[in-house]
Amino acid sequence: MQLKNRRGHKRAIIAIARMLLTAIYHILKNKVPYNPDLYKKSDVRPANREITVEQAILLAQAQGYRIMAATT
Repeated sequence: MQLKNRRGHKRAIIAIARMLLTAIYHILKNKVPYNPDLYKKSDVRPANREITVEQAILLAQAQGYRIMAATT
C-alpha cells in the first residue's frame, strides 16, 4: 500500500511484479528454497543516525540553503 501511495497504482503493480519475477528467477536459477528475508527492503531509517559537519552542510545546501563561513 505504501508503494501505491508513493508511485501510483500502475507503477506499484509493475514494481511488485518485477520483485516477484526477480525472486522467482533467482530461486529457479540457483535451485534454492524460497527465503522471503532475502527480498525484504527496510523502509525504517536508523534511529541514531549521526552525520559529520560537512555532510550537514551538503544536506542543507541540497535543500536550497546558502551556507557561509562564520567570520570572527
